[in-house]
Amino acid sequence: MRHFHSTLATLLLAAGASSCSLDSLFNSCPRDQVCVDGTAQFFSFEGGFWAVRGDDNVTYDPIDGLPEDFRQSGLRVRLRARVRHDVGSFHMAGPIVDIISIRKLP
Repeated sequence: MRHFHSTLATLLLAAGASSCSLDSLFNSCPRDQVCVDGTAQFFSFEGGFWAVRGDDNVTYDPIDGLPEDFRQSGLRVRLRARVRHDVGSFHMAGPIVDIISIRKLP
């Protein structure tokens, strides 16, 4: 048990000293998903739709649209999604995604 506590303390110290956060250590993004911070935006072309413009400069187009609570231009969000390579869209804004989770950022 003592070894466990010292190992945990070492891990926490290393995480604090590095550029990554504990959140990224324990909640890394699975390989088959996209995890990105971004901004909710309304795009007026092709009939209009809501999407997330990621900080990675990619526009993520949710297959079912953004949930109502996130339809605020400029709202900062953290998005976890799965890219859908098996469907198409006439929006042509970026990859189509299924939202796994989305939350507002402070």
